[in-house]
Amino acid sequence: MSSKSPVRSCEDVDETALSYAEIKALCAGNPLIAEKMNLDVEAAKLRMLKADHQSQHYRLEDELLRGYPEKIIFFKERIAGMEKDIILYNSQSEKLTAVQESMTGGAASASLKFPGMTVNGVEYKDKEPAAKALLETCKKVKDRTETPVGEYMGFKMSIQFEATSVYQFKLHLRGNMTYQLDLGTDAFGNITRINNTLADLPKRLESAQSQLDGILSQQEAAKQELEKPFAQESELAEKEARLALLNADLNIDGDGGFDVMNDTDSRTENAVEIDAETDSEYESDYEPQTVSEKSTKPSILERIENFDGGKYNSVSGRKSSERDIS
Repeated sequence: MSSKSPVRSCEDVDETALSYAEIKALCAGNPLIAEKMNLDVEAAKLRMLKADHQSQHYRLEDELLRGYPEKIIFFKERIAGMEKDIILYNSQSEKLTAVQESMTGGAASASLKFPGMTVNGVEYKDKEPAAKALLETCKKVKDRTETPVGEYMGFKMSIQFEATSVYQFKLHLRGNMTYQLDLGTDAFGNITRINNTLADLPKRLESAQSQLDGILSQQEAAKQELEKPFAQESELAEKEARLALLNADLNIDGDGGFDVMNDTDSRTENAVEIDAETDSEYESDYEPQTVSEKSTKPSILERIENFDGGKYNSVSGRKSSERDIS
């Protein structure tokens, strides 16, 4: 049904369909017929393997022509976009760090600070009001359409409602590429998730580069596989050649090499003449009767009723006998 090879099939192990010629060959005790049947099974399996090999070649050709080039272009564009986003994030990350010097003149300490967020056109300098404004905006989103809500560290933000997810709201951070994360009910936790997503951009870039390397390796392996011929081609050709010889010897396409219906007449001429005379006498004794003759001849029931033990009766006008009754 799926047109894929090898085909998954099942059949009765005892079901063997023989042609009339093969049955005649079996009855004649010809040993070649057993060899032919075994070769038929083996050749059929090899043909199936060859068909699967050809199908794989067709799929590889499609992948080399369209599949792999499209994937390579996609990941190259994604890598280039992520590299630009990392540069953008690094340029904004300085806003996250605040350096504080110790009162005692000791070593300075660094702490994270809020870089500011724009929500629905309002710019928030502090973390708490920005987080609450973002959470209140989520409550107003009721469908899967992306709703723009603001900007954070140079990335555009939009919210999408997802009813089938545990986290019903998705936040999209869009720079040169788009990054998706889940929003929960904790206002400060949402800010932490956004920061973690942006901080993981180098890891995402590394993963995309690994995927691209894998696709390039698959493309090269596909090219090498495409050059390989069918490994059992010689075996299949040998078996098919042998099958052709067996079919010719058995005359499978004709009468199987055993003339049953048109046997030659081995009788002598004298025997043929005697048989012909016997046949003609037999036909004369049993000439077909006309309708009038059948109507005047007494029925079997009448002959039984008028049987008088061998004497002549008035109905038939002749002597009754067992032959008349029969």
